[in-house]
Amino acid sequence: MKVFKLPDLGEGLPDAVIREWHVAEGDSIAAHQSLVTVETAKALVEVPAPWGGTVEKLFAAEDETVNVGEPLIGFTEARAGEKAPPVGVAHGRDRTRGEEKQADSGTVVGRIQQTGEVLGQEIAPTEISRRLATPSVRALARRLGVDLGELQPKGERFSADEVRAAAGRKPAVEKRKEPASPDAEMSPARRAMAMAMSRARDEVAPMTLCDQVDISAWWGKESATLRLIRAMQRACEAEPNLNALYEDGRLNPSETINIGLAVDSPRGLLVPVLRDVAARSDGALLQQIEDYKEQAHTRGIAQSDLRGGSILLSNFGALAGRYATPVVLPPMVAIIGAGRTFEGVVAVDGKPAVRALLPLSISADHRAVTGGELARFLGAMLDSLSS
Repeated sequence: MKVFKLPDLGEGLPDAVIREWHVAEGDSIAAHQSLVTVETAKALVEVPAPWGGTVEKLFAAEDETVNVGEPLIGFTEARAGEKAPPVGVAHGRDRTRGEEKQADSGTVVGRIQQTGEVLGQEIAPTEISRRLATPSVRALARRLGVDLGELQPKGERFSADEVRAAAGRKPAVEKRKEPASPDAEMSPARRAMAMAMSRARDEVAPMTLCDQVDISAWWGKESATLRLIRAMQRACEAEPNLNALYEDGRLNPSETINIGLAVDSPRGLLVPVLRDVAARSDGALLQQIEDYKEQAHTRGIAQSDLRGGSILLSNFGALAGRYATPVVLPPMVAIIGAGRTFEGVVAVDGKPAVRALLPLSISADHRAVTGGELARFLGAMLDSLSS
């Protein structure tokens, strides 16, 4: 049996949870066909087949945890005298015994095992059965107890709204589980959070600066999140050293402003990235924010959307709290925390007046950012938000 091991998915975590198998034992599959959807570091990731062949054994069931480098799936090897699988096989010369038994090393997905074989002829693509729902929608259907096999999609594929409508918006009945032991493992999301916080504790020299700004000129008329994003954009343009990564003792300012937006969800805290905000319209940013919120509460956010941030925004005031000491996540060097807006008394033309006030708390890594840079960044945000 030819064994494919769980590869390193690039998240820095030692394992992943099997969420959905897309193949079954006995299936004949093509190279690069999706094998399984796993959850790691808060994201759902599809793992492709490294080669084509017949599935002999699945080494883990759904909801089980598999360590990186452990067997994931086994393929049947061709016996003597039998023809090799028609997908992904070299023609024109025989394989050596060592090549036949070469197994995947369990490294990063997509890495190609090098051999001396040459393809003698082009192989026509193998037809792959069309799925009527994406992995995330199928996962939602399982959670809500909806059997997609009994339904027909309105379009080419089922949407999340169709699944929720079929479920009558009632949560699925959970499987009975044995009581968790005191040393039960945390979920991938919480382990990822724990690892990130441990790294922040060990590496960052934090400093935090707080202030508040009168937002009466626009409060209740415009999106507070959008105004915060645009204020961060202008502050990054004024003080680019806060829109940067600090790696190997060097500060590397980012060429684009990529804001990681903290989103609260039942799965834990997710931080999808709004890329190149300066080049995008207000409408496009607002739509992506809504998409991220919906994904966070229904099916999870794609792994690629959780990478590439250059500065962070936590709008915790939407829940509660005015001021905080936001935690900087390396290699980024700054995070902006927006507290709950409140009515406060301020001096206007020498007289007391009640105004809508927005508290801001900004933390930075003092290894890479000076106090003056942090203060000027905050000042630029205050100027932008006050008009």
